[in-house]
Amino acid sequence: MSSASPAEPPDLPPDATAEEIEADIEAARERLASSVDALTAKLDVKAQAKQKAQETSERVGAGAQLAYERVRTASPAVLGAMAAGVVGLVILLVIFVVLRRRSSHQS
Repeated sequence: MSSASPAEPPDLPPDATAEEIEADIEAARERLASSVDALTAKLDVKAQAKQKAQETSERVGAGAQLAYERVRTASPAVLGAMAAGVVGLVILLVIFVVLRRRSSHQS
């Protein structure tokens, strides 16, 4: 944790006027309100989680957009190779499922 303390209030002269004292009190209230707001923000776990979720969502969206742009601008040969890989994986999955069902029916 940081040990930074808020700025010390200025010392009022002994012959300070009522207006100076009131201005000093108002400045102290503003410093206190600022400190309370900062502490409240640090302790608001729900808001922090929401902010992190928003940041993560934005990063994922940016990554997906970048991937989309790369695929959209990829050469037809690269797209064909990717499609062939996907088709190959689907075929392997189908073969695996069929063989597994056959072995379970024979038992």
